[in-house]
Amino acid sequence: MNIHKFIPQFQLNALTGDHGYPHNAIKSGVLVPLCDINNKLHVLLCKRPSYLKHHPGQICFPGGKLEKSDMSLQDTAIRETHEELGIIKSEINLLGQMNSYWTLTGFEIKPYIGVIDANVTIIPQKNEVVDTFFLPFNALTQKNNWIDLNFTRNHKKIILKGFMTEYGLLWGATAQIILNLVAQITPNKNASYSL
Repeated sequence: MNIHKFIPQFQLNALTGDHGYPHNAIKSGVLVPLCDINNKLHVLLCKRPSYLKHHPGQICFPGGKLEKSDMSLQDTAIRETHEELGIIKSEINLLGQMNSYWTLTGFEIKPYIGVIDANVTIIPQKNEVVDTFFLPFNALTQKNNWIDLNFTRNHKKIILKGFMTEYGLLWGATAQIILNLVAQITPNKNASYSL
């Protein structure tokens, strides 16, 4: 799949609306940066430093908490992408948004889908991002590339999905946002992730 096949699939499968939790979550926005590399769709991901307070060492999208200066969560996602990676607004072609995702740690994450050029200059802000890398989107659509992660939270067993990368395990909110995106663009919702 390349970006030209992705865009119509994303736009044709409209959102059904957010159906979140009735609590006061910390609002945040993330950018899901997509680009074509050798005519194949890829997702840009970040590796967080291990010393951060929230989600240390995890693989994530650029993004963060809503600040007073942000007019919207879209502004948050774009501002954070610039702060974390040096990518400016004019280098992002926003395609739309996905439904919010609520984490077990009290965050409401609003994902925005944006296309960047494969040759965009990425300058990671080292106090927020230790590395960046691209993953082929097709690999993320293959069910057999995902593993089950068993957790216990409040005495309840929870199974999350994970995807092993050369930078560590992709899991949690970022993994679920990717899986939600795959489900959104897959024409047959009962089919495998494979596109």
